[in-house]
Amino acid sequence: MSYFFLPIGLVLPTVCGWLLLRLVEGKTPVLDRYERWVAGFVLGGILTTYLIFLTEVIGIGSFSLLSMLLTQLVLVGVLGGLYWKNRSTLTKNFQLPTFKSSPWKMWQKVITGILGFWVLVKLISGFILLIGPAYFDDTISNWNIRGKAFFIHQELILELEPGKGTGISSYPQAISLQKAWLAHLNGGWHEGLVNSMHMLFYLAALALVFFALRRLMDLKWSMLGTYLLSSIPLYTMHGFVAYGDGFLSVVIFLALSWVFFAARSQKDERMTLLKLGAIAAGLLVFTKSEAMLLHLPPLLILVGGLLVLGGFTAAQKKSALLWYGVCIGSVLVPWTVFKWMNDLAFGNAKAVSGMTLEWHEGVLRAIGLNTLLEGNWSLLPVLFVGLLIAKWRTAFRSSLVILTGFFFAVWLGQLPIFMFTSLYVEAINQTGYARGIIHLIPVVVVIVMILLRETIKNSDQ
Repeated sequence: MSYFFLPIGLVLPTVCGWLLLRLVEGKTPVLDRYERWVAGFVLGGILTTYLIFLTEVIGIGSFSLLSMLLTQLVLVGVLGGLYWKNRSTLTKNFQLPTFKSSPWKMWQKVITGILGFWVLVKLISGFILLIGPAYFDDTISNWNIRGKAFFIHQELILELEPGKGTGISSYPQAISLQKAWLAHLNGGWHEGLVNSMHMLFYLAALALVFFALRRLMDLKWSMLGTYLLSSIPLYTMHGFVAYGDGFLSVVIFLALSWVFFAARSQKDERMTLLKLGAIAAGLLVFTKSEAMLLHLPPLLILVGGLLVLGGFTAAQKKSALLWYGVCIGSVLVPWTVFKWMNDLAFGNAKAVSGMTLEWHEGVLRAIGLNTLLEGNWSLLPVLFVGLLIAKWRTAFRSSLVILTGFFFAVWLGQLPIFMFTSLYVEAINQTGYARGIIHLIPVVVVIVMILLRETIKNSDQ
């Protein structure tokens, strides 16, 4: 019975996200109707929990059921009122492009059916694992314990255990507050219920990669790319583990892919996509700590490069910069001030400022083993590197450089952290480095599919 509260609990956050995205699109819709609901679910959950966090911090709300409900209802009322006021201009829907494609052959249908059945089996078995007893370390000692503390005490608790410090409280509260919200609806803490939301983040990743590919290629290729993402062993495993890394990968993908498609679009559409990207970039700050330090800077550099080289007018540049400044600043500034006031670490539960730099043996070997020899990523690294070499012009001298540039900026940026700081342990133990790659997997899959399709298309000519 508790699991019925999962869809009920998602209604208000998803509606908030959908309304926000549709209002920003305005007269120039750029999202498919189903894509908008998926993106609305992801971003709406962060938006509502951020506002709930703000109301508690400034003293006008709490983490009680009534306060969390009222905050979401007020947001729905404001956004819904704006939508109603402008409803006459918000009737159009974006249409995914059509591509010439040969009819489905029988063997293609059979293989698609088999692969679809296999994905379904993995989803069912993964869900059973996810709702079982929580025995993964970060699930128990981070995401769930904070959510449970917020649910029980109905206020923001920083030091969960006396004398244990506030390390994990340096993480943003989005996931833990969503768990507390579901527990309030259920009337009690239920591990299976609060963990089940992580599977929806995984499904959102599959759906958003599919929609991204459908903008670029036909249905068959898009389905193949979606299956490729579902076949990455470690990424799939994290889809069924109550950690925050899969969740972060989805938000990164939204913020980056909308910039990528803005680079490929014309006139009004590209400005709308940049506005959507600004919203996702702002909410990215409230996902995980490393997003602010590792992912946001290269994203902003790419946006700046696009504005300089993309043929934008002065007015468009000013508008885009304003959107990114307001959206990021409205989350980054309050969150940073809150961390400073409460002496919370600026890092992944470890203070960046106190780290010493020294070389650590074995890190590069561990990274090589994790990337190439352990099967964590199946054949994706080989495909990725091979296609980058074979199609380097497309990868680095077209709009695709937004995706490839972001990947290498983040990946190369992480290496010194593991090689020269105390975080080397997380590379040696095959934990932190692998999670850093998980954040980038949806981006890598899209790059691979674009280059693979171009390679096969050229070979057929």
